[in-house]
Amino acid sequence: MVTVSVRRESKMGLFLTSLVFLFALYLGCGASRQTSTYEGEEVDLDELLGEEEAAAQGRDSEEAEVLRLLGITPAESEGQQSDFETVSQDQDDSTLEKEVDQLQDELTEKDREISQLRAELTQKESKISELENRSRTASRPRAPMRTSSASNGPSPEFRSNYQNALNQFRSRNYQGALTLFRDLLQSDSNNSLSDNCQYWIGECYYGMGNFNQAIAEFEKVFSFPNSNKTDDAQLMLGVCYLKLGDKQQARAELDRLLSTYPESEYIPVAQRYLARL
Repeated sequence: MVTVSVRRESKMGLFLTSLVFLFALYLGCGASRQTSTYEGEEVDLDELLGEEEAAAQGRDSEEAEVLRLLGITPAESEGQQSDFETVSQDQDDSTLEKEVDQLQDELTEKDREISQLRAELTQKESKISELENRSRTASRPRAPMRTSSASNGPSPEFRSNYQNALNQFRSRNYQGALTLFRDLLQSDSNNSLSDNCQYWIGECYYGMGNFNQAIAEFEKVFSFPNSNKTDDAQLMLGVCYLKLGDKQQARAELDRLLSTYPESEYIPVAQRYLARL
């Protein structure tokens, strides 16, 4: 009986010892949990983290529930967000392209207006220049008229020298012909061939390419009264100005031929020149 009692006491002590050990172990584990003190109060970090995770999960659950009610899956939601961003970018690009196109159209229109204004200005300047040239031509004094001596026939010697000068001109010896015609005028400037000599002097300068001097010489033809070379000289004035590139003055001289000498044999020639201006 004594033996049995001892065994029971031994077992009870072992049980109590184990219980104490487990209790101490539990207390040690509880002390090892992470804590943080804020303003004197102990806060369990694991508890806080658990609460935040639970709140996040709750929000995710609420968003998922809203999407479910709308009939949208999470994958579709992400796709729609991506599509929205793409559409927004496309709209921005489209708006920018429209603005660029509008600016280009405005620039093109401005260029067209500038070109039109320049053309109008050029046309007006040309008209002004033409009017000035016509005014200058109309007011330009002719060389003083010589004393009429058309009835004075040239001497045989004068006529012979005149023919020789013409032959030199037709042989394109313009300088030689020029000298002979000048000599004839110096010897007698008041006979029926004197105006012809003056005209051919102008032709000699024209043949040598001295168009300005030719113009000056042709102008002198008009100083001879009753000359039969005035319409010839008038035509050559227009031609000389054409050679000089002065189309406006050339037109003025050719128009004068048409109005002053309507019966001239050179009217068709003048009309052909005018048609090319």
